[in-house]
Order: sequence, then C-alpha cells, then structure tokens
Amino acid sequence: MNTLKIFLNPLTDFGFKKIFGTPENKHLLIGFLNAFIPEHAARITDVQYLSTEHFGGNPLEKKVVFDLYCTDQDGGHFIIEMQRGKQNFFAERVFTYLCRIVSETAEKGDRRYSVPRIISFNILDFNAPEFSGRDNFFWRVQLPADDNEIFMQKIAFYFVELSKFAARKKQGDFESERERWLYLLKHIAEMTEEEAYAVANSEILRKFVSECRIEKLNTMEKKDYEKSILEYEDVREAIECERRDSLAEGEMAGMAKGIEKGIEKGQTKRNMEIVTNMLSKGFDIETIADITNLSMTEIYAIKQQTASL
Repeated sequence: MNTLKIFLNPLTDFGFKKIFGTPENKHLLIGFLNAFIPEHAARITDVQYLSTEHFGGNPLEKKVVFDLYCTDQDGGHFIIEMQRGKQNFFAERVFTYLCRIVSETAEKGDRRYSVPRIISFNILDFNAPEFSGRDNFFWRVQLPADDNEIFMQKIAFYFVELSKFAARKKQGDFESERERWLYLLKHIAEMTEEEAYAVANSEILRKFVSECRIEKLNTMEKKDYEKSILEYEDVREAIECERRDSLAEGEMAGMAKGIEKGIEKGQTKRNMEIVTNMLSKGFDIETIADITNLSMTEIYAIKQQTASL
C-alpha cells in the first residue's frame, strides 16, 4: 500500500458530501444511483439537491437531518445516508426518515394522497443486525403482502453493507459496475493511482477517481477533511482502547499465548466475552478478526462454544 495518500476517503462525512453532495459533482451521484436502482426506477438524468434539515409539522416532532436529499427529473425523492458506525434503532430511523418525506409531500386538500416515488438509499460501513447471518451485501426492501406482491411500488429501501462486500470481493473479481463502485468506495483511500484506474473501467468511475484526489482540496477543505478522518476512526479506536484497557487490567492475561496456539481449554473468559458481544452486535467474523487479532478459526471456535452453553 502507498504511504502517501493520493485519494480522500469517501466514507468520511466530509468526503461523502464533497464527492456526492455538491452541484458540480451531481453527475457522480447520478452515476452511482443508476448503478443500483434500475430495477425500481427509470434511469436518472438529473437531480436537484434539497434541504437536508426537516423539522416536522409541530414543536413536538423530532428534527431529522439527512446526509443527502434530492429529487430526480421525474419528481422521485432520494434520501441518501452514509452510516459509518452501528446505531441502535437503525431500521426505525431510516423508516422514520422516509415517513417524514411522505408526510411533507402530502398537499393540503389533495384527496388523492398522491405519494411520489421515494427511495431511501443507505450505505453501511458496518454489518446491520437486521441482515445478520445472511451472505448478501446488497438489499432492496419493500412492503410485501401475504402473497409477496408489493403493496406499494413507489416506496423502497436500499442497503449496501460494505464490510460484507469487502470480505467477499478482491480487486479484479467484479461482476458489475455497481461492484466497482463499492470497491472504490471502500478501498480508494489506500490505493495507488494505478490500482484505482485499473478498477475504474468507465468514464463515470474515472471521474469519481479524479474527484477523490486530495490535491484538489483547498486549504480549508483539507482541514475539514482531516477532522472528518479523525471522526471516522473513532469507532475502531474506541474498540481498540477497550481492548488495551482490558489487557492493562490483566483481564486478558494469557490471550497472546492463546492466539498463538489457537482456541484451547485455556481460552480466557474475557476473550470469549469480547467476541460473543461483538457477534451479538452484528459484527461479522472478518471484522472481529481484524479488530481483535484473533484468527477466523479461533472466532468460529468461540462462536460454537458459546452457542452450546
């Protein structure tokens, strides 16, 4: 990997909004959405960015703030969220966000209740508990009746789990443009120019790579980006800090030996607690291995042991 960063991380708050949330880069958002939603909506040719702050109809309603919110040329609405860490009640949150738009688009006196097409598109840099135990990394969720017929075609939720995608896809192993988009989103911050352009095999992907260059940022933008990088790393740092504290307190004594020899009878109670807790919170095996430095074999062994208790 290159030590001198060439590209910004589009998964940071600054990077995501810089790349996809500015009028001058709306062609990138259009290209990204068109790679994922052709089964549900007509091809997007234009978008108009709208306010991301929504206060509700009365003082008691909760204020919601979207990462990005826009409409397309046909009046379809898109809520685009980049979620960098697990949140409690995530499913309820995205449902509330979409319902807010349904409420706001209902015009007074219109007895037809004509709801526009509304798509909630969620990019997750974590594994959602709602999809735990499933191999897919891309989900479209709608409202089915008992016979699985869709109750309302205009409403849809899309979810992309980047951690699952990264665990399954290596560079060169792409089946579609959407997979190239996801690979670049997840990895471009650590890539060389040659690596990035080898993945970007279309005009829109090459434009995405170009716009991710850190050298394009002005001085103020670079400061904002550096702050965003620190925020992005907070979740992993918090987990690593907890692990270091446990080691310092002696709660994980013998863990290093256990890692070298594999899961044996002498596996510490604390080690099992950490892995079990992370599994219950939706972390996948690959992510736990990366954070704890345990092998996937060891984590599988802990999972089997705790399941039998």
